[in-house]
Amino acid sequence: MKTLRKLLLVACAAFFFTSCEETYNDKLFWPGELSQEYGSYIKPSTLDLTYSGEKLIGKSVSFITEDSKKGTLTLNDVIPGEKETSFRVDLLEKEDNYTFSGETVSAAGATVTYTGAITPKTMKLDLNVTMPQSQWMNSYLLSELTRGRGKDVVRNQETGQYEWGEADNQLLTAALYTDMDLEMVKDAGSLYATVSTLIKGMGGYLLPQLLRNVNLESDGNITAEYTTDEMQLGEQKFSEINMDDPESMQQVSMFIMMKLMFNTLSAEDIAAATQGRAYAPSPRGLAHWYVKNDLLYVKLNLPAIISQAMQGQGKTVDGNLIAGIADAILKANPFLLKTLLGAVNESLDNSLLSMIANMDYQSFQMFFSWIKEGIPMHIEKVNGHTHIYLDRAALSPIIAFIPNLQPVMEGIPNFGPMLYDSYLGPLYDNWSIITKLDLGLDLVDNDNHSSVFPS
Repeated sequence: MKTLRKLLLVACAAFFFTSCEETYNDKLFWPGELSQEYGSYIKPSTLDLTYSGEKLIGKSVSFITEDSKKGTLTLNDVIPGEKETSFRVDLLEKEDNYTFSGETVSAAGATVTYTGAITPKTMKLDLNVTMPQSQWMNSYLLSELTRGRGKDVVRNQETGQYEWGEADNQLLTAALYTDMDLEMVKDAGSLYATVSTLIKGMGGYLLPQLLRNVNLESDGNITAEYTTDEMQLGEQKFSEINMDDPESMQQVSMFIMMKLMFNTLSAEDIAAATQGRAYAPSPRGLAHWYVKNDLLYVKLNLPAIISQAMQGQGKTVDGNLIAGIADAILKANPFLLKTLLGAVNESLDNSLLSMIANMDYQSFQMFFSWIKEGIPMHIEKVNGHTHIYLDRAALSPIIAFIPNLQPVMEGIPNFGPMLYDSYLGPLYDNWSIITKLDLGLDLVDNDNHSSVFPS
């Protein structure tokens, strides 16, 4: 009996291996070798991904095949607005890999043209994506500064309270869009001047010194023409402003006082500050957009942004840190991401990263949701202007940071403490009674580039 049992075991084993040989020995790679997750953040990298011809990092794809003939490819958070995009592919055996290509339409309506090659160690994947048609797919210029008769908050001479009214020479449009209402304005009426004049004016003055246009492209990329030329305030470049020099600070104070607080900033002032600046196209793959529930989501590719920033400073990118950041985002681990951003900031010494890394955990969770899902922004078209903005709820975590600015403002002689005490401080102190505050970009169609996008 023992001999018979051994013979049966040998026969079964022979049958099993013979079956495998008949099924897979004619294949370049077995299904189990190919069925895995490929990632550009995995070390060593197993995914070489291009999106619209540009290398895209910080992403992963999953692949499953049962027979090394057909397989299911799943793009993980690659197509803007789609957590997963899965489709079947046919594998064509080559000398040292399998290739696949084709076109599909995702569940959300994006057209995806793909070409790939796969081995157990690497996947090369080239994607070309066309997002579902949207009225917001366009190239936009920053709005020019205009003035005219518009709403204002005025003090009632009889009651001493602030009321809604109209006045001439109001700042109607600028590159920065604002809209604000106060509940029975009353004692907080001066805050309207802070937002509608000072903040809107400063944003309208500085933004054109950074950007020429903003493009919501047909493949979901957000690009812009931007400049790294030094910004200026009045006649002085930022590097020329010397807080220890009374004459330099007097020029700064006079500009803020006359142009912003006295509401005399003009389109000519902006033209003078932007004249001769050299603008260039921004890198692709840093930010994407999609529309959901009538909101425009701006999704940042944080690993790519940090890599770009480090390269721009001539520093070596720590692959382990970038890998950890991508993994923390994909695995929804805000605590790990917060820790890693603190480590990255030690290399970059970036004020924005430092502020993010030092957020309280509740605020950071909102920030993390923005990184994971995208920043939810309202978008509307009014009188030929497209407004893309954050509402009060989205601004609340940002307003919470205002007290952290007080030491910085106190270090600026003359106007610094006054600016904080008269405007920023009251905005923070009275935030609870502000029922509405919208803040974002004021854009107009760029007719010179409209042909780039589908009609």
